Amino acid sequence: MKRALILALGLAAVVFVVWVIAARSGAFTPTDEELKARYTDERSRFITVDGVPMHVVEEGEGPVLVLIHGHLGSTRQWEGWVENLKADYRIVRFDYPPFGLSGPMPNGEYSSSIAYPLIEGLLDVLGYERFSIGGTSSGSILALRYAADHPERVEKLLLSTVPAYTPGDRLPPPRAFQVMMWFSDNVLKVWRPQLYWQLFMENIFGHDERITPEMVSSYADLNNRAGSIENVRNFIFANARSTFDLAAAAAKITTPTLLQWAGKSPVLTADGLNRVAPLFTGTDVKVIRYPDLGHKLMLEDPETTVVDARAFLAAP
Repeated sequence: MKRALILALGLAAVVFVVWVIAARSGAFTPTDEELKARYTDERSRFITVDGVPMHVVEEGEGPVLVLIHGHLGSTRQWEGWVENLKADYRIVRFDYPPFGLSGPMPNGEYSSSIAYPLIEGLLDVLGYERFSIGGTSSGSILALRYAADHPERVEKLLLSTVPAYTPGDRLPPPRAFQVMMWFSDNVLKVWRPQLYWQLFMENIFGHDERITPEMVSSYADLNNRAGSIENVRNFIFANARSTFDLAAAAAKITTPTLLQWAGKSPVLTADGLNRVAPLFTGTDVKVIRYPDLGHKLMLEDPETTVVDARAFLAAP
């Protein structure tokens, strides 16, 4: 019995080592062709801006609404909103490098300051003269910046969980996620298993029961794209050194603005709203709080958040 147990443990160890070696060698990394087959359809197209292929999804008819996803997200982050709005609005979504299916960058550099002119160029190519624009988390900074620089083109501004300040005491991730992060970063290095993304979403959702297998799979697939993990690390490091003055940009906003805020975000605290809303000194800001939702509002509860967004868009 003891010998059988030792043999079983030895076999398990061999299987584990082989699995780790396979992961680090790229055996589980999806190819771009596989990802495009899985996550594009007749709504998708790729538009090259400054040498960078940008994945764009457009659908619906009516006034134009541009939506920008957040950190580690993609166009899919807005699916729930689009289903509600596309009968009355022309919805424009895109991935910005290093996320989703856009890129890679020819020079291998990634940051919000690099993504921003790509977005400006893309919107010029698309040719919409006037539109509303929305963003969530890091995408909200890009939307805000665009509205500050191009007030003549932006009708309304929709923002959620805006990282407009350096977070103070963040809530520590659950122990299981901390262990998985360490294991992924130090052992697997270039690939993160679905369990990592399940724990990631449990950390940022207010209601774990709203996490679906499709959400986890799409985050795992798109964030395991070849080179993605290293590119995201570079993106974070470059943004940490950014000198962009977001408070000054917010003060320039004259467009009517909706600010949706999570009550259970481990990244930006519920009272952080009191530090963000006053930055908009040049416009009226409609503030809506969601006390029981986590950081990814429109992914966790698209039904509630899009009703509020629709009412804001329709208001005179």
